[in-house]
Amino acid sequence: MSDLSSPTPWLSVVARRRMDVAARCLLAVLGGYVLTALCTASLARLLPGEPAQAVLAATQLSFLIYCVLVIWAFSAGSALRAWLVALLCCLTPLAHLLSVEVL
Repeated sequence: MSDLSSPTPWLSVVARRRMDVAARCLLAVLGGYVLTALCTASLARLLPGEPAQAVLAATQLSFLIYCVLVIWAFSAGSALRAWLVALLCCLTPLAHLLSVEVL
């Protein structure tokens, strides 16, 4: 017979861990794409020189930005913290793109 007085967890430990890993994977893939796209567009407008050279340099830097976000997604203390930091990182390039009326 089961003890009705003991609280049952809403999700098991295994299910919580799987959801944590899924949230981090989602951040690494989709969040990384969004952050990289915003940073690339913003950097292409900010970097000096010919427009083609600025786009090339911004694109090369985007690989570094994406790798850093993927590493951060899996090394942060919690998935929530990783998501919050990623969202905060998206605000600066988004604000720049809105200020120069690209978006």
